[in-house]
Amino acid sequence: MFTIQCTKKLEAEIKDPLFNKIQSQSPPLYTWHANLFTSNRRKCVLLMNNQTRYNFILYGLKKDDFRRFDHVIYENIVENLTADGIGQSLIEEYLKNYKQVIYTKTSDRSILGQINEMIFVAKNEIERNISEIGDPAIDQVNRLLNRFIILKLPKLYTVETMYEALQEL
Repeated sequence: MFTIQCTKKLEAEIKDPLFNKIQSQSPPLYTWHANLFTSNRRKCVLLMNNQTRYNFILYGLKKDDFRRFDHVIYENIVENLTADGIGQSLIEEYLKNYKQVIYTKTSDRSILGQINEMIFVAKNEIERNISEIGDPAIDQVNRLLNRFIILKLPKLYTVETMYEALQEL
């Protein structure tokens, strides 16, 4: 089971009748915080893993994407882990538990602070990419976000911490 802990803005956008008001018992590796923001007049969501702080942006989301949000998250987890060089067998092992997704409220203020910091960096990088090359280059932004040093982690970079956690599964 996966748990997506949503901010109030994202909860209002998803409009999921199954939104669970109680906290789930998913392990931290299977729990993600998510926050909705806008960049370049496009709706975006930043997802951050609770255990590893691995994160990525979903850019330019439309109403349909929020209706099938479970599937959009699944696709982007696969895409981003693959782009960061994590092997297909580790990704498949991790996503075996993706059968059920529960949405709850956020629970950790330190993660929300880190999300807001990553959103600030991402918005600046997206603006820079648009002004220089005319494209937000979200793949590059996602690679950049996971190359930031977070001192609370056993490894300095979130992508290294995620890789290590997936190897321990």
